[in-house]
Amino acid sequence: MIDLDRVSKSYEKGQPAVDEISLHVDKGEFVFVVGESGSGKSTLIRLLLKELEPTKGIITVNGHVLNTMKHKAVSKYRREVGVVFQDFRLLNDRNVYENVAFAQHVIEEPGRIVKRRVPEVLRMVGLAEKYKSKPMQLSGGEQQRVAVARAIVNRPKILLADEPTGNLDPRNSYDIMKLLDEINQQGTTVLVVTHNKDLVDQFHKRVITMRRGIISRDVEEGFYHED
Repeated sequence: MIDLDRVSKSYEKGQPAVDEISLHVDKGEFVFVVGESGSGKSTLIRLLLKELEPTKGIITVNGHVLNTMKHKAVSKYRREVGVVFQDFRLLNDRNVYENVAFAQHVIEEPGRIVKRRVPEVLRMVGLAEKYKSKPMQLSGGEQQRVAVARAIVNRPKILLADEPTGNLDPRNSYDIMKLLDEINQQGTTVLVVTHNKDLVDQFHKRVITMRRGIISRDVEEGFYHED
């Protein structure tokens, strides 16, 4: 599902943000990526989204070789990848329903599909009753649930979450991670970048630790560990 073969990403100065890492994630896996700030975690996410180009190495995601992907194919590729960010990135002038529906409109889904699919995912994330609310009327946990709903409404094969609980309290953090776990159990491959040691230790998933641009640990059903 996700393959990196000796991938590096260097900027103009200093040590590479990602330094010749090789990684394989199977279809249907749930993987935590942990490590101190500056270890390369966010660069990894941006490489998988094709927001950055690798300096060297080959990245293959769901059969697509990102290195050789033409610009016009990038938007179609990203439809296969849902993304959840720490800061929610919701449209504050639109209500919950409209925020989630926006992702469907981008891929030009017919109206009848939107009207069926959006309420479906809002029920899944526990916000069916708040479909008319604006983001600023919601708690942080609810806003992140909207963000998750938007990320999965197009039924992506892969879900990337970059510090999805970074702005949440422990209770909401657990609820969001539990939701991501449920999405994974339905077949979606999930990769979560996080600093939240307690959550990593609670969920007993594969844990990849990054340090100074390399993968220093890769443990099945592991615990949070910074080398």
